[in-house]
Amino acid sequence: MNAAAIVRLPHFRSPWLAWLRRELIPFPGRMPMTIRLVVTVSLITIISMALQIPQLAFSAFFAFFVTKENRVLTMVTGTVMIAGTTTATILTLSLYTYTFDYPELRVPVMAGLIFTGMFLSRTFVIGPLGFVIGFFSALLQTVTEASPDTDTLIRSQLWLWAAIVYPIALTVVINQILLPAHPWEALVDSLKLRLNAASAALERVLRSGSAGGQSNQSLLDLATRGCTVMLGLLNFAEKQDEHIKRRHPFLVETISAAGHLVSSTASLEFREPQPLTQEDLVCAKNLLSDIEHLKAVVAERSPVVLPREAPIKQAELPQLRELQFAAESFRDSLIRGASDYSSTNAPDAKKSLFRADSFTNPSHVRFALKVTLGAIICYLVYSGLAWPGINTAFVTCCFVALGNTGATIYKSWLRFFGCLFGGVLGYLVIFFCVPHMESITSLVLLTAAVSMLLGWIAAGSERIAYAGLQAAFAFYLCLFQGFEPGTNLTIARDRLAGIFLGTVVSALVFRYVWPEHAVDDLRATLSRVLRNVSKLVLIPKPAVPVEADGKQASSLHGSLATDLDNILLFSEQATVESIMFRNSEEFSPAVLENLTAHIQALTLISTALLRRTKLEEWQRLDPAVQAAEFAVRRAVAAYLDALAGTIETQRRPMTPELGAVLAEWNRATWNVTGNDRPRLVNRLVNQTQRLV
Repeated sequence: MNAAAIVRLPHFRSPWLAWLRRELIPFPGRMPMTIRLVVTVSLITIISMALQIPQLAFSAFFAFFVTKENRVLTMVTGTVMIAGTTTATILTLSLYTYTFDYPELRVPVMAGLIFTGMFLSRTFVIGPLGFVIGFFSALLQTVTEASPDTDTLIRSQLWLWAAIVYPIALTVVINQILLPAHPWEALVDSLKLRLNAASAALERVLRSGSAGGQSNQSLLDLATRGCTVMLGLLNFAEKQDEHIKRRHPFLVETISAAGHLVSSTASLEFREPQPLTQEDLVCAKNLLSDIEHLKAVVAERSPVVLPREAPIKQAELPQLRELQFAAESFRDSLIRGASDYSSTNAPDAKKSLFRADSFTNPSHVRFALKVTLGAIICYLVYSGLAWPGINTAFVTCCFVALGNTGATIYKSWLRFFGCLFGGVLGYLVIFFCVPHMESITSLVLLTAAVSMLLGWIAAGSERIAYAGLQAAFAFYLCLFQGFEPGTNLTIARDRLAGIFLGTVVSALVFRYVWPEHAVDDLRATLSRVLRNVSKLVLIPKPAVPVEADGKQASSLHGSLATDLDNILLFSEQATVESIMFRNSEEFSPAVLENLTAHIQALTLISTALLRRTKLEEWQRLDPAVQAAEFAVRRAVAAYLDALAGTIETQRRPMTPELGAVLAEWNRATWNVTGNDRPRLVNRLVNQTQRLV
């Protein structure tokens, strides 16, 4: 099996039940987050019922909305939500003076607020704060028609503020004290997960005496992930611990090495079966011992890993040898991270409140205008129909709006099917449970039981978490209809109808008004990755110190880590968009998905050539061999750069002309022994040729 086959997991090719099963499996941190959700919602139910605080459904929902995977992110989200909601309430109460009895003013004001919120969500450094202020201010304007007078309106708005703010504050406190999820511990768990995958593979190799021939879905899924999530955890951990912040450059290297480790493990597991020699079995045993030691020290704030007194014996099997290199890179990053790093981080530069292209990139204004258009259309439709129950259409247009049509449709699907599931649960509860409930105890127990199920979904990956939030909100609306048992069956029906209307309107607006397709984002990201890989391939250069390009290589690695994760996301969004709107394009999602797999494999090989052991092997090569290798890499870089242009312009790709430089390279390396670089360079060329 070639390397490309192990780095792409086609989520939408599998039957939907297999996809759902994969999204519901447990992973580290999922159960504690679910427990925190259940405890928080239960406490909110008791407090709101005891103190007669209205809008209990909103209170319980915001516990779901604010609870995140770690306590730092929960704190940030809660702070932003409280500040945004408070500001929006004050702004709305001020605007009621001019809009309460004047719908001709209310609609333009709502449009202006939505536009401002959506524009700030893309351009403001604290984008969520701008969104919350704009969206809530506009949403509160839509409820004026249902109020008989201003006193009732203002009273209801103030109670709504209290019903939102106190659950958010309680959620933040619960996340700080109950099974708190520390970002550093989550990062360590992610690193250990990859080390454990390597250990399990080596243990199997030692038991069977052979490598390859395996089919491990969890390893395949792990090998396709980039480093963006771990880098985000590192960012949050640095906000809590200055010591970790000073280790930043070395921890980034450790994260990159962990990605290399799991991809090398997948290469070893999924190759054709081959018995190992006795020497390679000894190498595997020693490597397993090294990885177990790394697992023991990686959690330490200042890990102590001693340099090797003698170089390790390299395995004969290429995949096992590559796994040795990956483990050595992991070890090397820990060794250098324990050195003097007091001056490794430059002082933080002064940051602007707005992003660099905030007022020059027209896509930000277009995005805000599209969301505003969709939301106002929905408002006019349900106002004209005198059907206020479907006001979720207005909310849907704002909440599902993302950068491209595919992403918007995908989130709309999660919203609709999540609401459908929560509504069905709500109906079942009304039919079979509510008639038998006699006290708040039964209400709390029922709420906790259903919240456990819905919290498990909400604590999942981004592919399914939003459905859990919507299911929870739909269920709470059915269950909490007041301070007495309610049997209104129209709530879930109206909510589903509103979501369906908002989904259709959003899809049509994003499809035909300044369309931004997921396949275009995927194409642009692929082109950027190819150009970055082409720059990476040119490092190192003959007669140039290896350290001279260190900063450039580090910057390219960081950009590639983000883009590789985005490629997977855009591939899925492009598939969703092609299901709803069939696009006849030469670069179809299927073609781009296949290209994505090869580019990921090419990135892994290019990264491997810049590992410490590979750079040492580069320095051992004769100048003539270095020149021949650089000629090969330069030809590969030129082809990758040209291919990036063909993807952008949708031209047919040219065939790489690598035969001449490859022949010269083979002549230059025919007598090179004890050096693994020639093998990887040949793999680089072969993978480049597969891109066609």
